[in-house]
Amino acid sequence: MSKLQEQMAWLAEVEKTPEYAAEHVKMDFAVGVERRMEQAGVTRAELARRLGTSAAAVTVALRGDANLTIDRMVRMAHALDATVHVHLAAKTCRVKWYEVHDGVRQEQIANAQTWAKVQKEGGHGQAIPLAA
Repeated sequence: MSKLQEQMAWLAEVEKTPEYAAEHVKMDFAVGVERRMEQAGVTRAELARRLGTSAAAVTVALRGDANLTIDRMVRMAHALDATVHVHLAAKTCRVKWYEVHDGVRQEQIANAQTWAKVQKEGGHGQAIPLAA
C-alpha cells in the first residue's frame, strides 16, 4: 500500500468517528453564521456587541474551537435575525438545504444579483456563473 493510500484509508476511518462529525457540524454552523453576517452587513464586533461578549469570543466560536451549546447557537442566530435548524438523517443520505426568502430560493437571488452586476458592467454576451 502506498503512502497516499495509507493516508486515504486513515482519513476514511477518521471520517467515521463522532469527533469528526462534531467538527463538521461546528464548521457548518460557523459557515452559516459568517454567511448570515455578510447578508446582514454585521461585523464580528457588532455581533459581539449584540451578544454582550467580546469580538475574540465570537472569533473563537467561528473558528470552530468552542464547544457551542444549542442555547449559544440559538443566541447567535437570534442576534443575526436568523434561526437554527437541526436535522437528523441516515449517514447514507445526502441532505441539501435551500434558503427561501419571500418565496424565492437564495440561489435565484444570487443569480439575479450576478446577472444585474454583469449588465451594469456592460457584460453583454458573456458567460455568467450561476449557482446550481
